[in-house]
Order: sequence, then structure tokens, then C-alpha cells
Amino acid sequence: MQENVRDPLVERLLGPGKRFELEDLEFFGRDRQVFKGAPRTMNAIFRKGMTFGDRRMIVQDEAALTFDQGFAMAASLSRVLRERHGVKKGTMVAMVMANRPEWLISLIAISAAGGVAVLVNSRGSAEEMLRAVRMTDCELMIADAERAALMAKAEPDPAWPRILIGGADADLRPGRDVHFAEATAPVAGQTLEFVDVTHEDGGVVLFTSGTTGFPKGALLSHGAVAQSIALSGFMGTLQDQRFEEEVGRKIPPERQSMTSPVVILGPMFHLGGIMPTLRALNFGATIFMMTKWNVDVAFDMIEREGLSRLAFVPTMLWDMLRSPKAGPSNIGSVLYLSSGSALLNPTLVDEIRARMPECLLSNTYGQTEGSAWCASISGKTYFEHTASCGWVVPTVVAEIRRDDGTRAPPGEPGEIWITGANLMTAYYGDAEATAESLQDGWLATGDVGVFGENGMLSIVDRKKNMVISGGENIYCAEIERVLSDHEGVREVIAYGEPDPRLGERVVATVVTEPGVTFGEEDLKAYVKGRLAIYKVPRVIHLTTEPLPRTATGKFDRGVFLRRLKEIT
Repeated sequence: MQENVRDPLVERLLGPGKRFELEDLEFFGRDRQVFKGAPRTMNAIFRKGMTFGDRRMIVQDEAALTFDQGFAMAASLSRVLRERHGVKKGTMVAMVMANRPEWLISLIAISAAGGVAVLVNSRGSAEEMLRAVRMTDCELMIADAERAALMAKAEPDPAWPRILIGGADADLRPGRDVHFAEATAPVAGQTLEFVDVTHEDGGVVLFTSGTTGFPKGALLSHGAVAQSIALSGFMGTLQDQRFEEEVGRKIPPERQSMTSPVVILGPMFHLGGIMPTLRALNFGATIFMMTKWNVDVAFDMIEREGLSRLAFVPTMLWDMLRSPKAGPSNIGSVLYLSSGSALLNPTLVDEIRARMPECLLSNTYGQTEGSAWCASISGKTYFEHTASCGWVVPTVVAEIRRDDGTRAPPGEPGEIWITGANLMTAYYGDAEATAESLQDGWLATGDVGVFGENGMLSIVDRKKNMVISGGENIYCAEIERVLSDHEGVREVIAYGEPDPRLGERVVATVVTEPGVTFGEEDLKAYVKGRLAIYKVPRVIHLTTEPLPRTATGKFDRGVFLRRLKEIT
């Protein structure tokens, strides 16, 4: 069944002569629906950002940059990228840093120069970060001193030049590296110049968790990213209207969904970081970056800045609701809570309703390969259908397919396939994985879903073995690959277990060779040295009993998990 049933409120906002109209735009030989009059490229979004002058653009801790200041720094950096490092249309440039203003300055400068920003997972191990840079053919790296030092231990003299944020002069290789502060020093009278790009040109690469043991780089075009931002604007307007109708009071312009300050709580190398950031630039909102998640700092920002919208993962909301600081002056003033990770624990949903009765709660289903959007649900409808991710959003088309490729009717589960202007272009450098996921203009999501008679989509299962822990997607194959390389490990299986704070936690069962002397903590340390810290299993069970296998000799994950459920 191809699903075009929409949220009834959408129909009141969308259409000819209404606030939002749609038109067709050709993407890679296929007509796609897009919002009429919306930016078509990331550079068009940045041009809008340049019009907001002395408004605060970025705030981190006590430091702040205005839009004018931020774009002046980006203008200098973009010139350095072009003139000193030869960055041009299509040049791959790695960004490896923690959340900080320099991240956004780098993104703007790379895009303006025509380059493709490769958003490396800065929480990864040196091995993971270096592999990401190599696999995407990066010719230049912009990195903070901490990550640069970590990678230098594994590769002291990398082939690519570096622009380093922080650190000492001794960290620079003469003639090859430069300090970020030097490269971004504003020049009087200089303005940001943009290389001409189209909506089909590459914009960014984001890394998905590794379904087969290694992360893949999803190449998103300028048009896909811009369409995602346009969708954010539409969905924000829809939520404003829903709030006013359900709560019965008008929202002041400065507290509306798209103009309220944006708080970046998660890593900026994820969609949950880059999309809210670009949305803020598009609408002139202030971006607050948290150096590290801190519930007390979050409350201070809500009270001081009058934040109306929070995008969160369940872990963060869990911490906030259990803080002694939680009260009417902070959580009671939040108008919107948006989640884009796993379904919320019913107990947490009940607590939100009790302590934040006027807050509009929304949940969105999407994935990196689809630039974040597929389906969304909000308001009273969310509380009436907490197991659903809602209706498919405008400009996206979804259908449920059986294993034989035919469409499944309502009520029958199958794999979710989506199409639209928001799809990735490819997995960079991986033609085989691209051909498997992108077929005839459609994306196979790897998730099993079902459409109800009301047109709402619900996620039934994951075809991919993935755990969502603290808002991070963790594929079991990555953990299994690393643990399998440990001497003395015969077999391994990784899986998720429910966790009240994290949603799920990663657990592994390891079958060891006879006579091994290592223990659980030794294996955790081994994984920590090779993968990001959040991918390290919280628990590792050691056993000498072999894992169940199918008749063809493969691990039987289903039988293992059923046995595990019976035991617990």
C-alpha cells in the first residue's frame, strides 16, 4: 500500500493559495515534490542567515557570536580553503570536533567554497575517525586539538593538511597545518562568497552505524538537506497551530516553534545536531550549544532565555524530570518537546502529561538516509496513539512492502520504503550498499512497519540488528566484529535490553575458548580502545556454551533472543 493519508491539520495548511504550496523539482531524473519558494541549497540557507545582522547567532557557555561575526569568520575561512588548500566544488573536507561554534563556522565555509563537509563522529576512537576520513577521500581536515592529538597517536603524519582549533604552535607541521584562529581572522570589507552549486550537488556526509561491522557515509545533496529544513518549517508551523487549538491560547511570535532559540543537546555530527542548527540559521533563531549534557545548565537556559522548544532523547528528559530543580519556572514553561529516537517509556509519557499538562509532545520517525523525515505525530493524537510514529509528512511518500516486493495492505507488516526529495544520493564509495538500499528512486529503510486503517505508521521491528541507547543508534554488527577479533573469543552476539533511563542498553554474550584468563572488564576495555565509548556493552556475559545455529550453520539470533526472554 502506498500511503498518502495525511494528518488532517496538514490539509488546512497545504495547497494552492494557502500558506504552503508544493511544486515539482527534478532530482536525479525524477520529479520530486518540494515546498514552493523554499531554499534549494544549503548555501541559500546561509545567504538567509547573513541577513540577520547583529542578532545572536551562537552561544556557548558565556561566549556569543552574532550572525555578522559568525559569517565574517566563515568568509575568511572559506577564502583560506579556496586559495591555500584548493577546495573547490566536490572537495571532501573532514570536520572532527566536539560541539562548538567553530563547527558551524567550518560548515558554512566549506559549503560556500563548494566543498562537501564530512561530519566525522568525534566521539569515536582514533581508528574510527581515521577510517571515516580515509573512506571519504578527504583532502583536508578541520579538527579540535583533542581529536587531532588522539588521531596523531595512531597516525603521526597524516597525508592531509589540518586546520587545528586550539593547541600549540608545536602541533603544527610547517607549511601544511594552520591554526583555526589565524584562518578565520576577519578582514575588513570582506564578505562571504559562494561557489555556484545546485540542489543535486553533494552537501554533507553523515555516518550511519555499521550494519555490517563498519559505519557507512551517507552523502546528502544540498537539495535533500534544504528540503529537510523546509519540512522543519512546515512541521513547526503545524505544531504551533495545533498547540493554539488544543491549549486555547496564542503563542507570542518570539516563542513560536521556528523562532524560539534552539538548544543543541546531542552531537552535531548527527541529524539531531545539524538539522536544528541549519533550521535556526534559516529562521534567524539563536543556537545554544551545550559543551556537555548538564541538567542544571539546561534548566538555567530555559529560565534565562525563555526557551519554548526542546528536542531531546529519553535519557535527557529522564534526568530533567528527576532533578530537584524541576518546576513551573523551567519545565512548566516549555511548550514543545520533540523526540526522534525510540518510543518513549509509557511511564515517562504519563509523567510528562502530569507535570507538563500544556506541553505539546511530538515524535518523528526518520533516518539519516532520508534526511530525518518520514512520519510525525504530535499533541493529543500522540497521547492517543503512543505506539505510533504518526502520519507520513508532506513531500514524502511511504509504502509497506512484503519480502517479494509487493505492497502490503493496511494491517499487514512489512519493510518500510520511502521516496522523496530528502533521500540520500548514495553511500559514499560503496556502490554495493547503495544498490541494496536505493532502488528505482526508493529507499529501503530496513525497518518493519505497518499502516493502520487511520493511515498512521507504526514500527513493528527492525530488520537491522540495532539498539537505540541514549538516543544513539548502535548496530550490533560493529560490536560483534570488534569482540570477534579478540584472541580467545570463539563466538559473540550483541543485543539490546530495556533500560529505564537509556531506553535500551547494549549487552553482549561471548563464547570463549577453553582456558581463557580474561574477564568482562578486559573485554570492555578492548572494545573501548576500538569503538566510541557509547558503543561499549554495559554488560558482557562470558560462557563456554555455543550459540544456537540454523540448519545451514549460521547463528540463530531469533532462537537466542527467545531463550534469553524465557530466562529473564
